[in-house]
Amino acid sequence: MPFRLPAARLRGLSLILLTACPAATAAAQTAPVRLTEAQAIERALRDPDFSAGAAARIDAARAEARSITRFDNPSVSARRGEISGPAQDEVETEIGLVQPFDLAGRRSALRAAAGAEANAVEAEMTRKAQERRAEVRRAYAGCAVATETAALKRTLVSRLAAAERIVAARAGAGDTAVYDLRRVRVEGRSAAAEADLAEGEAASACTALESLTRTPGARPEGPPVPPAAAAVASALRSDLAAREQRLEAADFAVRAAERSRIPELEVGLGWRRLEVAGLEANGPQISVGATIPLFDRGSASVAAARARQKAEAAELALARRRIEAETAAAQARSDAVARALASSRSARDDAARLGQIAETAYEAGETGVTELVDAYRAAHDAELSTLELTGRAIQAAIELELAQGGPTP
Repeated sequence: MPFRLPAARLRGLSLILLTACPAATAAAQTAPVRLTEAQAIERALRDPDFSAGAAARIDAARAEARSITRFDNPSVSARRGEISGPAQDEVETEIGLVQPFDLAGRRSALRAAAGAEANAVEAEMTRKAQERRAEVRRAYAGCAVATETAALKRTLVSRLAAAERIVAARAGAGDTAVYDLRRVRVEGRSAAAEADLAEGEAASACTALESLTRTPGARPEGPPVPPAAAAVASALRSDLAAREQRLEAADFAVRAAERSRIPELEVGLGWRRLEVAGLEANGPQISVGATIPLFDRGSASVAAARARQKAEAAELALARRRIEAETAAAQARSDAVARALASSRSARDDAARLGQIAETAYEAGETGVTELVDAYRAAHDAELSTLELTGRAIQAAIELELAQGGPTP
């Protein structure tokens, strides 16, 4: 006889399985994936939505420059005329090709302007890659600092829990007052609440890293590390290079507008056939013409091109001053945070020894539980302060690197 579970137990087992499967799936989906900073940057830059968009903009700009060829397209025409009269019939057939020649160089100037604009677009895409790299570094540092903060707060909870056990044992033996036990217990519950909140903040801070790298559960490989050296200035910021290229494009546009005033030569080659009274004659024919700037003399086009040139020159000058100010501010901020971090490290080392001294004094009965808790809190606050300044130092180094031009991604 086959074995069968009772209906009630079968329903209970089904409920357990249905509850456990989604939980196991969610746990598998959110399993932490440890990444180095370089790996996170690589994944963010390889994001198809980002890389394909940048490549498409560059390709479009290059194609726009190639669309302006050296010669304009020729025109082909065919004509047939017939005249009938009492005396004779006349039939004339013509076919020809007319090619305009840009002797003034207007099209070459337009082609150079389009090429400079394509260079500007490429420089802008390089800058966007640098900004995305900086964005990933900010998210990586923010996630690392938040994760380490949660770990420090959980460490404080463990220390207070160990202290609570010691105080409970002494209170049970009558060596200390019950107040000490309650004091440590309250401090421990408060630290546990802070740790729970910090863990939630860490999960929230790491969502930016997950989104940028398109990696669910992406987490830093280790705690945040202060920048080892100052960023090296780049020769020229990519966005400034883009501004310079656009000014160059505006210069070529002015040349093209000025050259449009010069007549354009047109040369035609064709074949003509004539039939008159049953006689036929045919042969090649050549025509020469030119466009005359009679109604549109190009004055408005030249004025508009020169106005755009002045606007680009002004924008370039403003951008240079803005970049100088950004770089100076980022350098000052980076230096200040570096000095503050050095001072915080020395204070952290002193505070770390307070906990050991307070524990020894408390066990010897020389101090009370308040001094012990204060020592734990002092060490904890010093650790948090150093961690916060480490994060700020990393952020300041990122901003300095970005202000100076940043490495080519």
